Amino acid sequence: METIGLEQGLRERRAVRHFSDAPVGDALLAEIFELASWAPSPGNTQAWKVIALGDDASKDVIARFELAGWESVFPVLEQVLRNDAAERASAAPRGEADDLRPATADDWSRRVIAMYQRHFEVRGGPRLVFVYRTVDRRRYANLVRLSLSAAIRRARREPSRLDGLRCLLSSLRNVPVLVRVNALTRTFGLANFTYALTLAAASRGLATCIQSNYLNVQRDLRRYLGLAADVDIVASVLIGYKAADALPAPETFRTRKPVSVDWIDASPGVAAASRRDAKIFESVE
Repeated sequence: METIGLEQGLRERRAVRHFSDAPVGDALLAEIFELASWAPSPGNTQAWKVIALGDDASKDVIARFELAGWESVFPVLEQVLRNDAAERASAAPRGEADDLRPATADDWSRRVIAMYQRHFEVRGGPRLVFVYRTVDRRRYANLVRLSLSAAIRRARREPSRLDGLRCLLSSLRNVPVLVRVNALTRTFGLANFTYALTLAAASRGLATCIQSNYLNVQRDLRRYLGLAADVDIVASVLIGYKAADALPAPETFRTRKPVSVDWIDASPGVAAASRRDAKIFESVE
């Protein structure tokens, strides 16, 4: 089997929605899941879980929920097309500019649907995989309890009751932040696993597409699949063999923007501390 290097995988991996009907076996999927499990996760929690639908179940769910999930995205897609048309019109000769902009709202709607059907509608027979976590409210309750206990212990070590009260109030303000950050870091871990899943699939000659449209119909999807209410789907991934006639996404959705980087050689705090130290030395002299 041909292997790919890390740089090649990062640069050449693309979202694919047009697949062949070649089946992807459970053993190959299990191998990909094991590779992806080496993705980093905060505190090595590895909170990710996976639901892998079979061939028939994948086709059924895609047919029932794919378009329903996309419909809520159509207004965003229309805005992207409008922005792109406006940019191209501004650069076009005056006589050609009007031809780049549809005249009515119905024209725009037809353009959006046509783009979806041509480029984004799933074709072929990919496997559908859901990456999810279980919502554990007791875990967050325990986190709050432990945070409050630590805050009370710190407050009791203060020299006076007033200082202890100030310390306690300050600590209480941090508890919601701690819970939010804890939830976010768990989400980061699942995002890492999802991306690693696509790279692992690429290393085995498979194409993938990370989708979020199923999150828009998650309640109905859970009910249809008979999943528990604590199943929180964070990503869906199509995995299959790329069709020979697969169309690439429109150029608007394929370009890579330069990374915006703020380079800081010395932090303002360091510079301020240096100025304070200089004044102290001057006063001593």
